[in-house]
Amino acid sequence: MKKNILHAILLLGAVLWLGGCKNALEEHAEIVNVDNTTDLLQKIAAQPDLSKFAGYVRSTGYDKLLTSSQTYTVWAPTNDALATLDAAIISDPVKLKDFVANHIGLTATAAPKGPTDTVKVLLQNKKYATMVGSTFEEAAIVGKPAFVKNGALYVIDKAIPTKLNVWDFMLGSTDASIQTNYIANLSVQVIDTANATIIGYNALGNPIFAPNPPMVSRNAYWNSVADLRTENQQYTFFMLQDATFTTERNRLEPFYPNGGAFILVRDLVARGLYTLDKLPDTLISTRGVKIPIKKSAIVKSYRASNGIVYVMNALPFRTKDKVPAFKIEGELPFSFRSDRTGNILYRLKLDDKGIPYRDIEVYNHGVAEYYVQYLSTVASVKYKVYARAISGGQGDAQVANFTQRYFIYNPATLVFDLFATQTVTPLNYAEVYLGDYTPQQYGQLQLRLTAANTTSKDQNTLILDYLRFEPILP
Repeated sequence: MKKNILHAILLLGAVLWLGGCKNALEEHAEIVNVDNTTDLLQKIAAQPDLSKFAGYVRSTGYDKLLTSSQTYTVWAPTNDALATLDAAIISDPVKLKDFVANHIGLTATAAPKGPTDTVKVLLQNKKYATMVGSTFEEAAIVGKPAFVKNGALYVIDKAIPTKLNVWDFMLGSTDASIQTNYIANLSVQVIDTANATIIGYNALGNPIFAPNPPMVSRNAYWNSVADLRTENQQYTFFMLQDATFTTERNRLEPFYPNGGAFILVRDLVARGLYTLDKLPDTLISTRGVKIPIKKSAIVKSYRASNGIVYVMNALPFRTKDKVPAFKIEGELPFSFRSDRTGNILYRLKLDDKGIPYRDIEVYNHGVAEYYVQYLSTVASVKYKVYARAISGGQGDAQVANFTQRYFIYNPATLVFDLFATQTVTPLNYAEVYLGDYTPQQYGQLQLRLTAANTTSKDQNTLILDYLRFEPILP
Protein backbone atom coordinates (compact mmCIF):
# COMPACT_ATOMS: atom_id res chain seq x y z
CA MET A 1 0.00 0.00 0.00
CA LYS A 2 2.81 2.41 0.95
CA LYS A 3 4.64 1.51 -2.29
CA ASN A 4 1.52 2.27 -4.36
CA ILE A 5 1.11 5.65 -2.69
CA LEU A 6 4.78 6.46 -3.27
CA HIS A 7 4.54 5.46 -6.94
CA ALA A 8 1.46 7.64 -7.38
CA ILE A 9 3.24 10.64 -5.85
CA LEU A 10 6.27 10.13 -8.07
CA LEU A 11 4.06 9.79 -11.16
CA LEU A 12 2.16 12.97 -10.31
CA GLY A 13 5.44 14.82 -9.77
CA ALA A 14 6.75 13.63 -13.12
CA VAL A 15 3.59 14.81 -14.91
CA LEU A 16 3.84 18.25 -13.30
CA TRP A 17 7.54 18.48 -14.13
CA LEU A 18 6.94 17.57 -17.76
CA GLY A 19 4.16 20.15 -17.97
CA GLY A 20 6.50 22.79 -16.59
CA CYS A 21 9.23 21.75 -19.00
CA LYS A 22 6.80 22.03 -21.90
CA ASN A 23 5.97 25.63 -21.02
CA ALA A 24 9.65 26.46 -20.51
CA LEU A 25 10.58 24.86 -23.83
CA GLU A 26 7.80 26.70 -25.64
CA GLU A 27 9.00 30.05 -24.22
CA HIS A 28 12.62 29.20 -24.99
CA ALA A 29 11.74 28.26 -28.56
CA GLU A 30 10.45 31.80 -29.15
CA ILE A 31 14.00 33.09 -28.65
CA VAL A 32 16.16 30.21 -29.90
CA ASN A 33 14.41 29.96 -33.28
CA VAL A 34 17.26 32.08 -34.60
CA ASP A 35 18.73 32.83 -38.02
CA ASN A 36 22.38 32.35 -37.05
CA THR A 37 23.60 33.51 -40.47
CA THR A 38 22.46 37.11 -40.06
CA ASP A 39 23.14 39.94 -37.64
CA LEU A 40 20.79 42.79 -36.72
CA LEU A 41 22.28 45.32 -39.11
CA GLN A 42 22.03 42.88 -42.02
CA LYS A 43 18.44 42.04 -41.10
CA ILE A 44 17.43 45.69 -40.98
CA ALA A 45 19.26 46.55 -44.22
CA ALA A 46 17.60 43.64 -46.03
CA GLN A 47 14.11 45.09 -45.53
CA PRO A 48 13.28 47.90 -48.00
CA ASP A 49 10.68 49.46 -45.70
CA LEU A 50 13.39 49.99 -43.04
CA SER A 51 15.91 51.73 -45.33
CA LYS A 52 15.59 55.13 -43.63
CA PHE A 53 16.17 53.68 -40.20
CA ALA A 54 19.12 51.67 -41.55
CA GLY A 55 20.63 54.93 -42.80
CA TYR A 56 20.20 56.58 -39.40
CA VAL A 57 21.82 53.57 -37.71
CA ARG A 58 24.90 53.90 -39.95
CA SER A 59 25.19 57.70 -39.67
CA THR A 60 25.07 57.59 -35.88
CA GLY A 61 27.63 54.81 -35.51
CA TYR A 62 25.20 52.24 -34.15
CA ASP A 63 25.97 49.97 -37.12
CA LYS A 64 29.05 48.81 -35.20
CA LEU A 65 26.88 47.99 -32.20
CA LEU A 66 24.41 45.96 -34.25
CA THR A 67 27.14 43.89 -35.89
CA SER A 68 28.87 43.02 -32.61
CA SER A 69 28.57 39.76 -30.70
CA GLN A 70 26.61 41.45 -27.90
CA THR A 71 22.87 40.76 -27.93
CA TYR A 72 20.40 43.59 -28.57
CA THR A 73 16.78 44.20 -29.45
CA VAL A 74 15.86 46.79 -32.08
CA TRP A 75 12.44 48.35 -32.60
CA ALA A 76 12.78 49.74 -36.12
CA PRO A 77 10.23 52.29 -37.43
CA THR A 78 9.13 51.86 -41.02
CA ASN A 79 9.89 54.44 -43.70
CA ASP A 80 6.29 55.68 -43.47
CA ALA A 81 6.68 56.09 -39.70
CA LEU A 82 9.83 58.16 -40.19
CA ALA A 83 8.29 60.39 -42.86
CA THR A 84 6.97 62.78 -40.22
CA LEU A 85 10.04 62.71 -37.93
CA ASP A 86 10.89 66.19 -36.68
CA ALA A 87 13.46 67.82 -38.95
CA ALA A 88 15.20 69.21 -35.85
CA ILE A 89 16.06 65.62 -34.87
CA ILE A 90 17.26 64.61 -38.33
CA SER A 91 19.51 67.65 -38.74
CA ASP A 92 21.12 67.46 -35.28
CA PRO A 93 23.67 64.60 -34.94
CA VAL A 94 23.33 64.51 -31.15
CA LYS A 95 19.54 64.38 -31.23
CA LEU A 96 19.55 61.83 -34.05
CA LYS A 97 21.93 59.56 -32.13
CA ASP A 98 19.71 59.79 -29.07
CA PHE A 99 16.67 59.02 -31.24
CA VAL A 100 18.27 55.85 -32.62
CA ALA A 101 19.42 54.84 -29.12
CA ASN A 102 15.80 55.19 -28.01
CA HIS A 103 14.96 52.23 -30.28
CA ILE A 104 17.71 49.82 -29.12
CA GLY A 105 17.62 47.74 -25.97
CA LEU A 106 20.19 45.44 -24.41
CA THR A 107 19.57 41.66 -24.73
CA ALA A 108 17.05 39.84 -26.89
CA THR A 109 13.52 40.64 -25.70
CA ALA A 110 10.69 38.20 -26.37
CA ALA A 111 7.25 39.60 -27.14
CA PRO A 112 4.82 39.71 -24.20
CA LYS A 113 2.57 36.64 -24.02
CA GLY A 114 -0.82 38.30 -23.69
CA PRO A 115 -2.47 41.61 -24.60
CA THR A 116 -1.97 42.99 -21.09
CA ASP A 117 1.47 41.54 -20.34
CA THR A 118 4.06 44.25 -19.74
CA VAL A 119 7.82 44.20 -20.30
CA LYS A 120 10.10 47.08 -19.21
CA VAL A 121 13.18 47.54 -21.38
CA LEU A 122 16.35 49.54 -20.67
CA LEU A 123 17.37 51.38 -23.83
CA GLN A 124 20.79 52.55 -25.02
CA ASN A 125 20.12 56.15 -23.96
CA LYS A 126 19.39 54.98 -20.38
CA LYS A 127 15.66 55.53 -20.78
CA TYR A 128 13.11 52.79 -20.13
CA ALA A 129 10.48 51.74 -22.65
CA THR A 130 7.37 49.63 -22.16
CA MET A 131 6.10 46.77 -24.28
CA VAL A 132 2.46 45.91 -23.62
CA GLY A 133 1.02 43.12 -25.73
CA SER A 134 1.81 44.01 -29.34
CA THR A 135 2.84 47.62 -28.66
CA PHE A 136 6.13 49.39 -28.00
CA GLU A 137 5.38 52.67 -26.24
CA GLU A 138 2.86 54.41 -28.56
CA ALA A 139 3.74 52.28 -31.60
CA ALA A 140 2.14 49.06 -32.79
CA ILE A 141 4.41 46.13 -33.55
CA VAL A 142 4.00 45.03 -37.19
CA GLY A 143 4.15 41.27 -37.70
CA LYS A 144 6.26 38.89 -35.63
CA PRO A 145 9.75 39.51 -34.24
CA ALA A 146 12.77 38.16 -36.11
CA PHE A 147 15.53 36.58 -34.04
CA VAL A 148 19.03 36.69 -35.48
CA LYS A 149 22.41 35.69 -34.13
CA ASN A 150 22.89 38.84 -32.03
CA GLY A 151 19.36 39.75 -31.01
CA ALA A 152 15.80 40.46 -31.98
CA LEU A 153 14.18 42.83 -34.47
CA TYR A 154 10.68 44.26 -34.21
CA VAL A 155 9.12 46.47 -36.88
CA ILE A 156 6.95 49.31 -35.51
CA ASP A 157 4.52 51.69 -37.21
CA LYS A 158 5.57 54.87 -35.35
CA ALA A 159 8.80 56.63 -34.54
CA ILE A 160 9.37 57.04 -30.78
CA PRO A 161 11.27 60.26 -30.05
CA THR A 162 13.06 60.37 -26.70
CA LYS A 163 10.81 61.59 -23.92
CA LEU A 164 11.94 63.99 -21.22
CA ASN A 165 11.79 62.73 -17.68
CA VAL A 166 9.35 64.45 -15.31
CA TRP A 167 12.04 66.69 -13.82
CA ASP A 168 13.38 67.93 -17.15
CA PHE A 169 9.88 68.51 -18.49
CA MET A 170 9.01 70.62 -15.44
CA LEU A 171 12.17 72.73 -15.77
CA GLY A 172 11.53 73.38 -19.46
CA SER A 173 7.81 74.07 -19.14
CA THR A 174 6.19 77.50 -18.88
CA ASP A 175 2.82 76.08 -17.84
CA ALA A 176 3.38 76.54 -14.09
CA SER A 177 6.17 79.06 -13.74
CA ILE A 178 5.71 79.93 -10.04
CA GLN A 179 5.72 76.28 -8.99
CA THR A 180 8.63 75.42 -11.30
CA ASN A 181 10.77 78.32 -10.10
CA TYR A 182 10.07 77.53 -6.47
CA ILE A 183 11.06 73.86 -6.78
CA ALA A 184 14.10 74.64 -8.96
CA ASN A 185 15.36 77.09 -6.31
CA LEU A 186 15.36 74.43 -3.59
CA SER A 187 18.86 73.55 -4.76
CA VAL A 188 21.79 73.70 -2.35
CA GLN A 189 25.54 73.22 -2.73
CA VAL A 190 26.99 70.10 -1.08
CA ILE A 191 30.42 68.46 -1.05
CA ASP A 192 31.06 66.23 -4.05
CA THR A 193 32.09 63.23 -1.94
CA ALA A 194 32.95 61.16 -5.01
CA ASN A 195 35.73 63.56 -6.02
CA ALA A 196 36.71 65.22 -2.72
CA THR A 197 40.01 64.29 -1.05
CA ILE A 198 39.65 62.57 2.33
CA ILE A 199 42.39 63.52 4.81
CA GLY A 200 41.07 61.66 7.85
CA TYR A 201 38.03 60.58 9.87
CA ASN A 202 36.40 62.07 12.95
CA ALA A 203 35.44 60.24 16.15
CA LEU A 204 32.13 59.14 14.59
CA GLY A 205 33.89 57.64 11.61
CA ASN A 206 32.76 60.36 9.20
CA PRO A 207 35.30 61.53 6.60
CA ILE A 208 37.23 64.78 6.96
CA PHE A 209 37.77 66.43 3.59
CA ALA A 210 40.67 68.58 2.46
CA PRO A 211 40.04 72.36 2.44
CA ASN A 212 37.97 73.78 -0.41
CA PRO A 213 36.45 70.46 -1.55
CA PRO A 214 34.60 70.35 -4.89
CA MET A 215 30.92 71.15 -4.59
CA VAL A 216 27.87 69.97 -6.53
CA SER A 217 24.29 71.16 -6.67
CA ARG A 218 21.59 69.03 -5.03
CA ASN A 219 17.89 69.81 -4.91
CA ALA A 220 16.08 69.24 -1.61
CA TYR A 221 13.02 68.02 -3.53
CA TRP A 222 14.90 64.90 -4.64
CA ASN A 223 15.44 63.71 -1.08
CA SER A 224 12.40 65.03 0.74
CA VAL A 225 9.70 64.33 -1.88
CA ALA A 226 10.82 62.35 -4.95
CA ASP A 227 13.76 62.33 -7.33
CA LEU A 228 11.86 63.05 -10.52
CA ARG A 229 15.01 62.44 -12.59
CA THR A 230 15.06 58.71 -11.80
CA GLU A 231 14.41 56.81 -15.02
CA ASN A 232 13.62 53.40 -13.49
CA GLN A 233 10.71 54.78 -11.42
CA GLN A 234 7.23 55.88 -12.48
CA TYR A 235 5.56 59.01 -11.12
CA THR A 236 2.36 60.97 -11.59
CA PHE A 237 3.19 64.65 -11.09
CA PHE A 238 0.86 67.64 -10.90
CA MET A 239 1.82 71.13 -12.04
CA LEU A 240 -0.42 73.97 -10.88
CA GLN A 241 -0.99 76.98 -13.08
CA ASP A 242 0.11 80.21 -11.44
CA ALA A 243 -3.31 81.36 -10.21
CA THR A 244 -4.06 77.93 -8.77
CA PHE A 245 -0.66 77.67 -7.09
CA THR A 246 -1.09 81.11 -5.52
CA THR A 247 -4.58 80.29 -4.23
CA GLU A 248 -3.54 76.99 -2.64
CA ARG A 249 -0.35 78.44 -1.16
CA ASN A 250 -2.28 81.32 0.40
CA ARG A 251 -4.76 78.90 1.97
CA LEU A 252 -1.85 77.19 3.72
CA GLU A 253 0.05 80.29 4.85
CA PRO A 254 -2.00 80.86 8.05
CA PHE A 255 -0.98 77.40 9.22
CA TYR A 256 2.58 77.48 7.84
CA PRO A 257 3.73 81.13 7.78
CA ASN A 258 6.37 81.59 5.05
CA GLY A 259 6.22 77.84 4.46
CA GLY A 260 2.98 77.35 2.57
CA ALA A 261 4.70 76.89 -0.78
CA PHE A 262 6.78 73.94 0.40
CA ILE A 263 3.83 72.34 2.20
CA LEU A 264 1.96 72.58 -1.10
CA VAL A 265 4.61 71.23 -3.49
CA ARG A 266 5.65 68.29 -1.33
CA ASP A 267 2.29 66.61 -2.01
CA LEU A 268 2.14 66.95 -5.79
CA VAL A 269 3.77 63.58 -6.58
CA ALA A 270 2.29 60.07 -6.47
CA ARG A 271 4.14 56.86 -7.23
CA GLY A 272 3.03 55.02 -10.35
CA LEU A 273 1.89 56.10 -13.79
CA TYR A 274 -1.83 56.91 -14.00
CA THR A 275 -2.96 57.66 -17.53
CA LEU A 276 -6.16 59.64 -17.95
CA ASP A 277 -8.31 56.55 -18.40
CA LYS A 278 -6.99 55.09 -15.13
CA LEU A 279 -6.76 58.30 -13.11
CA PRO A 280 -8.90 58.01 -9.93
CA ASP A 281 -10.50 60.91 -8.09
CA THR A 282 -7.91 60.61 -5.32
CA LEU A 283 -4.26 59.63 -5.32
CA ILE A 284 -1.92 59.28 -2.35
CA SER A 285 1.23 61.40 -2.44
CA THR A 286 4.67 60.01 -1.71
CA ARG A 287 4.20 61.38 1.82
CA GLY A 288 0.83 59.67 2.32
CA VAL A 289 -1.40 62.72 1.79
CA LYS A 290 -4.58 62.56 -0.31
CA ILE A 291 -4.42 64.40 -3.66
CA PRO A 292 -7.96 65.32 -4.81
CA ILE A 293 -8.32 65.18 -8.60
CA LYS A 294 -10.99 66.46 -10.96
CA LYS A 295 -10.37 65.41 -14.54
CA SER A 296 -12.17 68.54 -15.71
CA ALA A 297 -9.35 70.60 -14.13
CA ILE A 298 -6.67 69.00 -16.34
CA VAL A 299 -5.43 71.58 -18.83
CA LYS A 300 -2.85 69.37 -20.55
CA SER A 301 -0.73 66.28 -19.96
CA TYR A 302 2.70 65.05 -20.96
CA ARG A 303 3.79 61.42 -21.07
CA ALA A 304 7.32 61.48 -19.65
CA SER A 305 9.97 58.78 -19.82
CA ASN A 306 9.40 58.03 -16.12
CA GLY A 307 5.73 58.85 -15.66
CA ILE A 308 3.13 61.41 -16.57
CA VAL A 309 2.62 65.11 -15.85
CA TYR A 310 -0.74 66.84 -15.54
CA VAL A 311 -1.08 70.61 -15.71
CA MET A 312 -4.01 71.64 -13.49
CA ASN A 313 -6.17 74.74 -13.11
CA ALA A 314 -7.54 73.46 -9.79
CA LEU A 315 -6.32 71.07 -7.10
CA PRO A 316 -8.15 71.99 -3.88
CA PHE A 317 -6.53 70.04 -1.04
CA ARG A 318 -8.62 69.51 2.06
CA THR A 319 -7.31 71.51 5.01
CA LYS A 320 -7.41 68.48 7.30
CA ASP A 321 -5.15 66.57 4.91
CA LYS A 322 -2.57 69.36 4.77
CA VAL A 323 -2.78 70.17 8.50
CA PRO A 324 -3.05 66.62 9.84
CA ALA A 325 -3.06 65.10 13.28
CA PHE A 326 0.26 63.51 14.17
CA LYS A 327 1.82 61.31 16.80
CA ILE A 328 5.05 61.40 18.76
CA GLU A 329 5.96 57.77 19.38
CA GLY A 330 7.42 57.09 22.80
CA GLU A 331 9.88 54.47 21.53
CA LEU A 332 11.42 56.97 19.08
CA PRO A 333 13.19 59.54 21.31
CA PHE A 334 15.60 62.17 20.04
CA SER A 335 17.81 62.24 23.13
CA PHE A 336 18.03 61.69 26.90
CA ARG A 337 19.26 63.63 29.87
CA SER A 338 23.00 63.05 29.64
CA ASP A 339 23.79 61.99 33.20
CA ARG A 340 21.97 58.67 32.94
CA THR A 341 21.24 56.29 30.06
CA GLY A 342 20.62 52.98 31.84
CA ASN A 343 17.35 51.19 32.65
CA ILE A 344 15.73 52.31 29.40
CA LEU A 345 13.36 49.67 28.07
CA TYR A 346 11.92 49.57 24.55
CA ARG A 347 8.94 47.29 24.89
CA LEU A 348 6.66 45.33 22.58
CA LYS A 349 3.45 44.42 24.43
CA LEU A 350 -0.23 43.60 23.90
CA ASP A 351 -2.98 45.96 24.98
CA ASP A 352 -6.31 44.93 26.53
CA LYS A 353 -7.71 44.08 23.07
CA GLY A 354 -4.75 41.91 22.13
CA ILE A 355 -3.31 44.53 19.78
CA PRO A 356 0.49 44.86 19.86
CA TYR A 357 2.04 48.23 20.63
CA ARG A 358 5.53 49.58 21.27
CA ASP A 359 6.50 52.00 24.01
CA ILE A 360 9.35 53.21 26.17
CA GLU A 361 9.82 52.75 29.90
CA VAL A 362 12.59 54.30 32.01
CA TYR A 363 12.54 52.52 35.37
CA ASN A 364 14.57 52.73 38.59
CA HIS A 365 17.08 55.16 37.10
CA GLY A 366 17.77 57.04 40.33
CA VAL A 367 17.82 60.56 38.85
CA ALA A 368 15.40 63.29 39.91
CA GLU A 369 13.67 64.98 36.96
CA TYR A 370 15.25 62.66 34.44
CA TYR A 371 13.87 63.36 30.95
CA VAL A 372 13.48 61.93 27.48
CA GLN A 373 13.43 64.46 24.64
CA TYR A 374 11.39 64.32 21.43
CA LEU A 375 11.36 66.42 18.27
CA SER A 376 8.55 66.95 15.79
CA THR A 377 7.08 69.67 13.57
CA VAL A 378 3.92 71.62 14.32
CA ALA A 379 1.74 73.92 12.27
CA SER A 380 0.60 77.29 13.55
CA VAL A 381 -2.71 76.00 14.91
CA LYS A 382 -4.15 75.01 18.27
CA TYR A 383 -3.92 71.28 19.07
CA LYS A 384 -5.73 69.00 21.46
CA VAL A 385 -3.07 66.74 22.96
CA TYR A 386 -3.67 63.17 24.14
CA ALA A 387 -1.25 60.70 25.74
CA ARG A 388 -1.26 56.95 26.14
CA ALA A 389 1.00 55.48 28.83
CA ILE A 390 0.35 51.92 30.03
CA SER A 391 1.82 50.48 33.21
CA GLY A 392 1.21 47.40 35.34
CA GLY A 393 0.97 44.85 32.55
CA GLN A 394 2.48 41.40 32.63
CA GLY A 395 6.20 41.59 33.42
CA ASP A 396 6.08 45.29 34.35
CA ALA A 397 7.52 46.10 37.76
CA GLN A 398 5.70 49.44 37.80
CA VAL A 399 2.39 48.64 39.53
CA ALA A 400 1.88 51.84 41.55
CA ASN A 401 0.52 55.19 40.38
CA PHE A 402 3.16 57.72 39.38
CA THR A 403 3.27 61.17 37.81
CA GLN A 404 5.19 62.38 34.81
CA ARG A 405 5.31 65.81 33.24
CA TYR A 406 5.55 67.24 29.73
CA PHE A 407 7.64 70.35 29.05
CA ILE A 408 7.67 72.17 25.70
CA TYR A 409 10.42 74.52 24.59
CA ASN A 410 9.38 78.17 24.26
CA PRO A 411 11.50 79.92 21.58
CA ALA A 412 10.43 83.32 22.92
CA THR A 413 11.85 82.76 26.42
CA LEU A 414 14.41 80.06 25.54
CA VAL A 415 13.16 77.80 28.36
CA PHE A 416 11.03 74.66 28.59
CA ASP A 417 7.55 75.50 29.89
CA LEU A 418 5.44 72.98 31.79
CA PHE A 419 2.61 71.90 29.53
CA ALA A 420 0.90 69.11 31.46
CA THR A 421 1.21 66.68 34.36
CA GLN A 422 -0.08 63.14 33.92
CA THR A 423 -0.91 60.60 36.59
CA VAL A 424 -0.29 57.15 35.17
CA THR A 425 -2.52 54.50 36.70
CA PRO A 426 -1.93 50.76 36.17
CA LEU A 427 -3.70 49.00 33.29
CA ASN A 428 -5.28 52.14 31.88
CA TYR A 429 -5.17 51.52 28.13
CA ALA A 430 -7.14 54.63 27.13
CA GLU A 431 -5.80 57.91 25.84
CA VAL A 432 -5.65 60.68 28.43
CA TYR A 433 -6.45 64.26 27.41
CA LEU A 434 -3.56 66.49 28.51
CA GLY A 435 -4.87 69.85 27.32
CA ASP A 436 -4.75 72.28 24.40
CA TYR A 437 -1.44 73.47 23.01
CA THR A 438 -0.90 76.48 20.76
CA PRO A 439 2.61 76.68 19.27
CA GLN A 440 4.40 80.00 19.38
CA GLN A 441 5.21 79.54 15.70
CA TYR A 442 5.25 77.05 12.86
CA GLY A 443 8.32 74.85 13.05
CA GLN A 444 10.13 72.48 15.32
CA LEU A 445 8.53 71.18 18.49
CA GLN A 446 10.92 70.22 21.30
CA LEU A 447 9.21 68.24 24.04
CA ARG A 448 10.56 66.64 27.19
CA LEU A 449 8.90 63.78 29.02
CA THR A 450 10.15 64.46 32.55
CA ALA A 451 10.14 62.30 35.69
CA ALA A 452 9.05 63.43 39.14
CA ASN A 453 11.49 65.40 41.27
CA THR A 454 12.57 62.37 43.28
CA THR A 455 15.14 59.58 43.12
CA SER A 456 12.75 56.98 44.49
CA LYS A 457 12.03 53.85 42.50
CA ASP A 458 8.36 53.50 41.37
CA GLN A 459 7.88 57.27 41.76
CA ASN A 460 10.23 58.60 39.06
CA THR A 461 9.27 56.12 36.32
CA LEU A 462 8.61 57.31 32.76
CA ILE A 463 6.33 55.44 30.33
CA LEU A 464 5.03 56.58 26.94
CA ASP A 465 3.28 54.76 24.14
CA TYR A 466 2.53 57.94 22.19
CA LEU A 467 1.37 61.54 22.24
CA ARG A 468 -1.32 62.47 19.71
CA PHE A 469 -1.75 66.05 18.50
CA GLU A 470 -5.19 66.72 16.99
CA PRO A 471 -5.46 70.13 15.25
CA ILE A 472 -8.48 72.30 15.98
CA LEU A 473 -9.31 73.53 12.47
CA PRO A 474 -11.71 76.33 11.49
